[in-house]
Amino acid sequence: MTLKTKIRRVLEVTGLIGPYYRWREARLAAIASESVDDGLPMPPPPLITLIASTSGQRWYSERGREDAAQFRALALEQGIDLATPRTVLDWGVGCGRIARWLAQDVTAAGGQFLGVDIHPKLAAWCAQALPGRYLRTGLQPPLPFEAASLDLAYSYSVLTHLTEATARAWLAELRRLLKAGGCAILTFHDETYAQAWGPPEVRARLANEDYVVWNNALEGSNYMSAWTSRAYFRQLAAAAGFTVARIVEGGADFPSRAIAVLRPKDLP
Repeated sequence: MTLKTKIRRVLEVTGLIGPYYRWREARLAAIASESVDDGLPMPPPPLITLIASTSGQRWYSERGREDAAQFRALALEQGIDLATPRTVLDWGVGCGRIARWLAQDVTAAGGQFLGVDIHPKLAAWCAQALPGRYLRTGLQPPLPFEAASLDLAYSYSVLTHLTEATARAWLAELRRLLKAGGCAILTFHDETYAQAWGPPEVRARLANEDYVVWNNALEGSNYMSAWTSRAYFRQLAAAAGFTVARIVEGGADFPSRAIAVLRPKDLP
Protein backbone atom coordinates (compact mmCIF):
# COMPACT_ATOMS: atom_id res chain seq x y z
CA MET A 1 0.00 0.00 0.00
CA THR A 2 1.42 3.36 -1.02
CA LEU A 3 1.74 6.30 1.36
CA LYS A 4 -0.97 8.14 -0.59
CA THR A 5 -3.34 5.21 -0.17
CA LYS A 6 -2.55 4.97 3.56
CA ILE A 7 -3.34 8.66 4.04
CA ARG A 8 -6.59 8.28 2.14
CA ARG A 9 -7.63 5.32 4.29
CA VAL A 10 -6.92 7.33 7.48
CA LEU A 11 -9.11 10.14 6.17
CA GLU A 12 -11.88 7.65 5.44
CA VAL A 13 -11.76 6.08 8.91
CA THR A 14 -11.68 9.45 10.68
CA GLY A 15 -14.52 10.88 8.61
CA LEU A 16 -12.31 13.65 7.23
CA ILE A 17 -12.43 12.39 3.68
CA GLY A 18 -15.61 14.40 2.99
CA PRO A 19 -14.17 17.82 3.86
CA TYR A 20 -10.90 16.95 2.11
CA TYR A 21 -12.69 15.89 -1.07
CA ARG A 22 -14.85 19.05 -1.11
CA TRP A 23 -11.69 21.17 -0.65
CA ARG A 24 -10.08 19.34 -3.56
CA GLU A 25 -13.14 19.95 -5.76
CA ALA A 26 -13.06 23.66 -4.90
CA ARG A 27 -9.41 23.90 -5.95
CA LEU A 28 -10.14 22.14 -9.25
CA ALA A 29 -13.08 24.45 -9.92
CA ALA A 30 -10.81 27.47 -9.54
CA ILE A 31 -8.50 26.34 -12.34
CA ALA A 32 -9.19 28.41 -15.45
CA SER A 33 -10.54 26.49 -18.44
CA GLU A 34 -11.70 27.29 -21.94
CA SER A 35 -15.17 28.82 -22.14
CA VAL A 36 -17.68 27.42 -24.62
CA ASP A 37 -20.91 28.94 -25.93
CA ASP A 38 -23.03 26.15 -27.40
CA GLY A 39 -26.28 28.10 -27.28
CA LEU A 40 -27.57 26.34 -24.16
CA PRO A 41 -27.50 27.33 -20.47
CA MET A 42 -24.02 26.68 -19.06
CA PRO A 43 -23.58 25.86 -15.36
CA PRO A 44 -20.85 27.60 -13.35
CA PRO A 45 -17.45 25.86 -13.01
CA PRO A 46 -18.01 24.60 -9.43
CA LEU A 47 -21.07 22.61 -10.55
CA ILE A 48 -19.28 21.09 -13.54
CA THR A 49 -16.45 20.11 -11.20
CA LEU A 50 -18.89 18.30 -8.90
CA ILE A 51 -19.73 15.84 -11.66
CA ALA A 52 -16.43 15.64 -13.52
CA SER A 53 -13.54 16.69 -11.26
CA THR A 54 -12.76 19.33 -13.87
CA SER A 55 -14.39 22.62 -14.80
CA GLY A 56 -13.80 22.16 -18.53
CA GLN A 57 -16.75 23.48 -20.50
CA ARG A 58 -15.64 21.99 -23.82
CA TRP A 59 -15.67 18.42 -22.49
CA TYR A 60 -18.94 19.08 -20.68
CA SER A 61 -20.58 20.41 -23.85
CA GLU A 62 -19.18 18.07 -26.48
CA ARG A 63 -19.43 14.83 -24.49
CA GLY A 64 -22.89 15.81 -23.30
CA ARG A 65 -24.03 16.20 -26.90
CA GLU A 66 -22.41 12.91 -27.94
CA ASP A 67 -23.83 10.92 -25.03
CA ALA A 68 -27.29 12.39 -25.53
CA ALA A 69 -27.21 11.39 -29.21
CA GLN A 70 -26.10 7.86 -28.33
CA PHE A 71 -28.82 7.45 -25.70
CA ARG A 72 -31.42 8.80 -28.12
CA ALA A 73 -30.31 6.30 -30.77
CA LEU A 74 -30.29 3.36 -28.34
CA ALA A 75 -33.81 4.26 -27.19
CA LEU A 76 -35.00 4.47 -30.80
CA GLU A 77 -33.61 0.98 -31.44
CA GLN A 78 -36.07 -0.18 -28.76
CA GLY A 79 -38.98 1.66 -30.37
CA ILE A 80 -38.89 4.69 -28.06
CA ASP A 81 -38.85 7.78 -30.26
CA LEU A 82 -38.23 10.96 -28.29
CA ALA A 83 -39.79 12.97 -31.11
CA THR A 84 -43.15 11.62 -29.87
CA PRO A 85 -44.68 12.31 -26.42
CA ARG A 86 -42.69 10.32 -23.84
CA THR A 87 -42.01 10.49 -20.13
CA VAL A 88 -38.25 10.44 -19.59
CA LEU A 89 -36.18 10.30 -16.40
CA ASP A 90 -32.54 11.38 -16.13
CA TRP A 91 -31.50 9.46 -13.01
CA GLY A 92 -28.50 11.30 -11.59
CA VAL A 93 -28.97 14.35 -13.78
CA GLY A 94 -25.99 16.23 -12.32
CA CYS A 95 -25.86 19.73 -13.77
CA GLY A 96 -27.63 18.63 -16.93
CA ARG A 97 -24.69 17.47 -19.04
CA ILE A 98 -27.00 15.19 -21.05
CA ALA A 99 -30.35 16.72 -20.09
CA ARG A 100 -29.40 20.00 -21.77
CA TRP A 101 -29.54 18.20 -25.12
CA LEU A 102 -32.67 16.09 -24.50
CA ALA A 103 -35.05 17.93 -22.18
CA GLN A 104 -36.01 20.63 -24.67
CA ASP A 105 -36.80 18.10 -27.40
CA VAL A 106 -38.82 15.86 -25.06
CA THR A 107 -40.95 18.72 -23.76
CA ALA A 108 -41.33 20.24 -27.25
CA ALA A 109 -42.74 16.91 -28.44
CA GLY A 110 -45.39 17.04 -25.71
CA GLY A 111 -43.58 14.72 -23.33
CA GLN A 112 -42.48 15.10 -19.72
CA PHE A 113 -38.82 15.33 -18.73
CA LEU A 114 -37.79 14.49 -15.16
CA GLY A 115 -34.40 14.69 -13.49
CA VAL A 116 -33.20 13.69 -10.02
CA ASP A 117 -29.88 14.06 -8.24
CA ILE A 118 -28.60 13.61 -4.69
CA HIS A 119 -26.79 16.97 -4.72
CA PRO A 120 -29.19 19.86 -4.00
CA LYS A 121 -27.18 22.48 -5.89
CA LEU A 122 -27.15 20.37 -9.04
CA ALA A 123 -30.88 19.67 -8.97
CA ALA A 124 -31.59 23.33 -8.20
CA TRP A 125 -29.52 24.58 -11.15
CA CYS A 126 -31.31 22.24 -13.56
CA ALA A 127 -34.71 23.35 -12.22
CA GLN A 128 -33.76 26.98 -12.79
CA ALA A 129 -32.08 26.60 -16.18
CA LEU A 130 -33.62 23.68 -18.08
CA PRO A 131 -37.09 22.58 -19.21
CA GLY A 132 -38.65 19.82 -17.14
CA ARG A 133 -39.08 18.92 -13.48
CA TYR A 134 -36.01 18.38 -11.30
CA LEU A 135 -35.87 17.03 -7.76
CA ARG A 136 -33.32 16.20 -5.13
CA THR A 137 -33.32 12.53 -4.16
CA GLY A 138 -31.66 10.50 -1.44
CA LEU A 139 -28.97 7.89 -1.83
CA GLN A 140 -31.61 5.17 -1.48
CA PRO A 141 -34.92 4.73 -3.34
CA PRO A 142 -37.83 5.23 -3.75
CA LEU A 143 -38.51 8.15 -6.06
CA PRO A 144 -41.79 10.10 -5.77
CA PHE A 145 -43.18 8.87 -9.08
CA GLU A 146 -46.01 6.47 -9.88
CA ALA A 147 -45.30 2.87 -10.84
CA ALA A 148 -45.23 2.16 -14.58
CA SER A 149 -45.03 5.89 -15.39
CA LEU A 150 -41.82 6.11 -17.43
CA ASP A 151 -41.11 5.32 -21.06
CA LEU A 152 -37.36 5.81 -20.65
CA ALA A 153 -34.97 6.04 -17.70
CA TYR A 154 -31.31 6.69 -18.35
CA SER A 155 -28.19 7.43 -16.35
CA TYR A 156 -24.55 8.08 -17.07
CA SER A 157 -22.07 7.13 -14.35
CA VAL A 158 -24.47 6.62 -11.44
CA LEU A 159 -24.28 2.87 -10.86
CA THR A 160 -20.52 3.36 -11.16
CA HIS A 161 -20.49 5.05 -7.72
CA LEU A 162 -22.73 2.71 -5.72
CA THR A 163 -22.23 -0.38 -3.58
CA GLU A 164 -23.82 -3.56 -4.87
CA ALA A 165 -26.67 -3.41 -2.34
CA THR A 166 -27.55 0.15 -3.35
CA ALA A 167 -27.24 -0.68 -7.04
CA ARG A 168 -29.63 -3.61 -6.62
CA ALA A 169 -32.14 -1.39 -4.84
CA TRP A 170 -32.06 1.22 -7.60
CA LEU A 171 -32.37 -1.34 -10.39
CA ALA A 172 -35.50 -2.64 -8.69
CA GLU A 173 -36.82 0.92 -8.34
CA LEU A 174 -36.25 1.69 -12.02
CA ARG A 175 -38.05 -1.54 -12.89
CA ARG A 176 -41.00 -0.38 -10.77
CA LEU A 177 -41.16 2.95 -12.56
CA LEU A 178 -40.93 1.71 -16.15
CA LYS A 179 -43.95 0.95 -18.27
CA ALA A 180 -44.23 -2.57 -19.68
CA GLY A 181 -42.79 -1.36 -22.98
CA GLY A 182 -40.28 0.98 -21.41
CA CYS A 183 -36.51 0.96 -21.46
CA ALA A 184 -33.62 1.74 -19.12
CA ILE A 185 -30.23 2.79 -20.50
CA LEU A 186 -27.55 2.66 -17.80
CA THR A 187 -23.77 2.86 -17.85
CA PHE A 188 -21.43 0.78 -15.70
CA HIS A 189 -17.71 -0.01 -15.39
CA ASP A 190 -17.16 -3.35 -17.12
CA GLU A 191 -14.00 -5.46 -17.41
CA THR A 192 -12.92 -3.80 -20.68
CA TYR A 193 -13.15 -0.35 -19.14
CA ALA A 194 -11.29 -1.63 -16.08
CA GLN A 195 -8.44 -3.02 -18.17
CA ALA A 196 -8.04 0.29 -19.99
CA TRP A 197 -8.72 2.81 -17.25
CA GLY A 198 -9.14 1.12 -13.87
CA PRO A 199 -6.63 1.05 -10.99
CA PRO A 200 -4.35 -2.03 -11.11
CA GLU A 201 -5.85 -3.28 -7.86
CA VAL A 202 -9.33 -3.21 -9.36
CA ARG A 203 -8.23 -5.20 -12.40
CA ALA A 204 -6.68 -7.83 -10.17
CA ARG A 205 -9.74 -8.10 -7.93
CA LEU A 206 -12.20 -8.37 -10.84
CA ALA A 207 -10.59 -11.67 -11.77
CA ASN A 208 -11.96 -13.14 -8.52
CA GLU A 209 -14.81 -10.90 -7.40
CA ASP A 210 -18.17 -10.23 -9.02
CA TYR A 211 -18.51 -6.62 -7.84
CA VAL A 212 -15.57 -4.47 -6.77
CA VAL A 213 -15.89 -1.21 -4.84
CA TRP A 214 -12.85 1.08 -4.91
CA ASN A 215 -12.47 3.78 -2.21
CA ASN A 216 -15.44 2.61 -0.17
CA ALA A 217 -16.51 5.97 1.25
CA LEU A 218 -18.67 8.91 0.14
CA GLU A 219 -21.04 6.60 -1.72
CA GLY A 220 -22.73 8.37 -4.60
CA SER A 221 -19.79 10.70 -5.24
CA ASN A 222 -16.95 10.50 -7.76
CA TYR A 223 -14.62 9.54 -4.92
CA MET A 224 -16.01 6.00 -4.85
CA SER A 225 -16.16 3.76 -7.92
CA ALA A 226 -17.80 0.40 -8.60
CA TRP A 227 -16.76 -2.23 -11.14
CA THR A 228 -18.35 -5.43 -12.40
CA SER A 229 -18.26 -7.76 -15.36
CA ARG A 230 -20.83 -7.72 -18.13
CA ALA A 231 -21.89 -11.25 -17.17
CA TYR A 232 -22.52 -10.28 -13.56
CA PHE A 233 -24.36 -7.12 -14.59
CA ARG A 234 -26.72 -9.35 -16.55
CA GLN A 235 -27.39 -11.25 -13.33
CA LEU A 236 -28.06 -8.03 -11.42
CA ALA A 237 -30.47 -6.86 -14.12
CA ALA A 238 -32.29 -10.19 -14.20
CA ALA A 239 -32.69 -10.19 -10.41
CA ALA A 240 -34.36 -6.76 -10.66
CA GLY A 241 -36.85 -7.95 -13.29
CA PHE A 242 -35.13 -6.88 -16.50
CA THR A 243 -34.08 -8.58 -19.67
CA VAL A 244 -30.92 -7.29 -21.33
CA ALA A 245 -31.63 -6.10 -24.85
CA ARG A 246 -28.06 -5.06 -25.49
CA ILE A 247 -24.77 -4.25 -23.79
CA VAL A 248 -22.32 -1.87 -25.43
CA GLU A 249 -18.85 -2.88 -24.27
CA GLY A 250 -16.76 -0.30 -22.45
CA GLY A 251 -14.29 1.62 -24.58
CA ALA A 252 -10.59 0.88 -24.49
CA ASP A 253 -9.55 3.56 -27.01
CA PHE A 254 -11.70 6.29 -25.45
CA PRO A 255 -12.90 6.43 -21.83
CA SER A 256 -16.48 5.32 -22.52
CA ARG A 257 -18.23 3.25 -19.91
CA ALA A 258 -20.21 0.13 -20.80
CA ILE A 259 -23.89 0.77 -21.57
CA ALA A 260 -26.69 -1.66 -20.73
CA VAL A 261 -30.03 -1.41 -22.53
CA LEU A 262 -32.67 -3.05 -20.33
CA ARG A 263 -36.33 -3.92 -20.90
CA PRO A 264 -38.81 -4.96 -18.20
CA LYS A 265 -39.62 -8.64 -18.19
CA ASP A 266 -43.18 -9.45 -19.18
CA LEU A 267 -45.53 -9.27 -16.24
CA PRO A 268 -47.34 -12.50 -15.26
